[in-house]
Amino acid sequence: MRKQLKKNEKVQIGLFTLAGLIIVLGILFLVNAMQEDPANGFFPAFCEMDNIIAKYIIVILTMACGIMLFSNVAITVEDRKLRNGLTIGITAFSTVLTVPLVYVFIAIMPYAANPVPFEELNAVDALMRTDRIYEGFVAWFGDGGLMWAVLTVMLLLSLVFITFPLLTGIMAVKNEQTLGFKKKGFPFGVITLPVVERLRAEAAAEEDEAPDVLQMAAADEEAVG
Repeated sequence: MRKQLKKNEKVQIGLFTLAGLIIVLGILFLVNAMQEDPANGFFPAFCEMDNIIAKYIIVILTMACGIMLFSNVAITVEDRKLRNGLTIGITAFSTVLTVPLVYVFIAIMPYAANPVPFEELNAVDALMRTDRIYEGFVAWFGDGGLMWAVLTVMLLLSLVFITFPLLTGIMAVKNEQTLGFKKKGFPFGVITLPVVERLRAEAAAEEDEAPDVLQMAAADEEAVG
């Protein structure tokens, strides 16, 4: 007989579906980010943007929303194996996706100090189009101190983007913990996964009820005897 889904499981499936659609949309934006001819892209208006930085901001925001939604729903799944599998999967996906971002903001530093033509770029920088990304930053922030300050901030943010999901993913799988708001002490920090805390409380309540049930059964037997 087919298992009847609980209300919260239906909500989880709906949110997973929404997260998946957002991630697919982000991937389509990413595929179109390097497309210069709007006629050849999925989203002509997106391809028509002159500054590639604007395109990548849309890509990053879209992917971040999808990944964060998926990972936050994953840690609410009651089944531990399924919860861990979903968490590991989205964490690995997020990490693989963020590695190129980190590379770009590391590689763009020496490039900004000594810009060279596209033909002189190494294979990876040519693939990532470091030259166009640099031109996008110059167009918005100039080539002086402000640009260097923005590049430094973006490098730090990219490191946060790759380490934070890894950290929370490892915590969730290994220790059944995450970062959130505490009930006592400092308001924010490491907490037990809410779903795990709830399941433990329910198990403890059942254990407390078991002796009472046994006592009632014994009392009934005595009364009958």
